[in-house]
Amino acid sequence: MSASDSPAASPRSLRAGSLNLSRLAFIGLAYFSLAPAIYLNMGFMETDANGPVMPILFIIITIAVLPTAVSFAALNNRRPSAGSGYTWVSEFVHPALGLWTGFVMITTYVVVCSIYPPGFGLFFNAFLDAIGVSTGLGTGIVGGVLMVVIGAVIAHRAIRLGASIIGVLMCFEAGFVAILSLIIVIKGGSLGHFSSTPFDPSAAKAGFSGLTLAAIFAFLSIAGVDSVAPVAEEAHTPKRLVPLATIAITLIAGAYWTLTSYGFAIAVPVRTVAGYVNAGQVTPVYPIAHKFIGGFDVLVPITGFTASLASFGASLYAASRLMFAVSRQGFLPGYLSKLHRAHDTPWNAEVVTLISALVLFLVGVLWQKTVAGSFAYLAEIFVFFVLITYLLVNVANLVCHLRRGSEFNWLMNGVVPVLGIAIDGYILYRAFFRAELSLPFRSGSSIVWFSLIWAAIGVAWTAWWARRRNLSEMASVEEVIEPVVSHE
Repeated sequence: MSASDSPAASPRSLRAGSLNLSRLAFIGLAYFSLAPAIYLNMGFMETDANGPVMPILFIIITIAVLPTAVSFAALNNRRPSAGSGYTWVSEFVHPALGLWTGFVMITTYVVVCSIYPPGFGLFFNAFLDAIGVSTGLGTGIVGGVLMVVIGAVIAHRAIRLGASIIGVLMCFEAGFVAILSLIIVIKGGSLGHFSSTPFDPSAAKAGFSGLTLAAIFAFLSIAGVDSVAPVAEEAHTPKRLVPLATIAITLIAGAYWTLTSYGFAIAVPVRTVAGYVNAGQVTPVYPIAHKFIGGFDVLVPITGFTASLASFGASLYAASRLMFAVSRQGFLPGYLSKLHRAHDTPWNAEVVTLISALVLFLVGVLWQKTVAGSFAYLAEIFVFFVLITYLLVNVANLVCHLRRGSEFNWLMNGVVPVLGIAIDGYILYRAFFRAELSLPFRSGSSIVWFSLIWAAIGVAWTAWWARRRNLSEMASVEEVIEPVVSHE
């Protein structure tokens, strides 16, 4: 990096007004991972449930996450900040709980960044296979490393340009998946035209336990209601656009998956999907695409590249902004709060996120022995921590407005966050402390134990800071928000 590119001890505020509604939507929908949700989750969802139930799962999970989306929208309207949940819990609930929330959220965003290198690696292998190049674990790892490098190049530029690149990549992959699904529906798939089976929960032959495990991967898809909150300080009129974008992208993503997954659910029987998974296919969508569009199936790995890159970029923005917010209050090294001289972006925090994601990817491969196993393992850890984040943000919505009695709305600030707490808490308990703990250590229960140990380390880290500083006197960052709000 040249001297002119080096981050400087520059302004402590991110560049306001960089993101309009469309760029916010690009980042948010890319974080939702429209195509990867179908490509990488279909095999897990259908085999865990033992039924073609993706559409009904997406409907259920979208409805379940809406209360949390409303809580994010309400708090973004009151207090837009790169710290999002960390800032809200610190200021509205308790500073110590807020600091631990920051620890949890940084973990959440770094882990979600780490799931896309193995995703890219899988598609990289599939593309090499398509052109006749022999592949294996090594080429999959090379693909993952390559994606991190490309992601770094995109992130190094201004967020306005990065968001536009992410938008182009996302539209390409989302458009292809939608067209392929429509072709399958027109041709009828294997279940016949307009079968109602994908909307029937009883079609899950693995019963409620299987549906619960499948729901983890459905929730992995919809767990993006927080995606635009960390870039609020860089948005134009954030109190208006960020809440609007939060609700809009949640509904758009849920509708997109419900409609597109229907085509793949009726494409082939579940036993065929299981066969594809057991045979080590990068995604069941690949052989399904070959069945319905022949040689154009090469677009599956190609759009897998673009989808992984887009989602990685959006996740990188979230992780680096959260690190920046925690660092500028002195709880992480000051290096992470320095901004790029030319772009006013937290480039140092982005570099740390890139390295961390790469390390987690490689550790995941070492632990699970396969690139696909690394993706699945890290994805489930992400869901564990994002559910904790969602619980805490719902608590912040409730407590914040209870303390401001005159501003309390019984529906938006009462029923909605309580419902969100109940739903997120139930999913966390049922999916992890019941379903995952009953699975073998390497592939299942270790996810819960490792996550709990890391969360406990976060408690110790928070206690360490509480002994060193009076957390109730944490410096406010209201002055950082003022230039952004002034756009309104």
